[in-house]
Amino acid sequence: MELGPVLRAASRAVREATGSLRVYAIAFGEGAPHLHVHLVPRRPGRDDTAAWRVADWYRAVERDPALAADPAQVAAMVTAVGAIVRRIDPPVSPSPTPTGS
Repeated sequence: MELGPVLRAASRAVREATGSLRVYAIAFGEGAPHLHVHLVPRRPGRDDTAAWRVADWYRAVERDPALAADPAQVAAMVTAVGAIVRRIDPPVSPSPTPTGS
């Protein structure tokens, strides 16, 4: 599985679930010794989610965890985005692995 198509499907799902104008894919590489990508929706009327201001928003949440999203809202969004991803990009059964040659 390639990263590009996965990010495209996940970004489309986040856009659909949030009604965002676009979705930024950001890899900070600070807190974990592996690749993971943050998908951040740019919301209409929210200047703090425009372009590089997103990084400022992340820093603000790091300084004051009370600014973070409500965990129940996050869980509901994850569920909604997962359902959309499955609808637009249903899982494909893996091809059988060839045995011997």
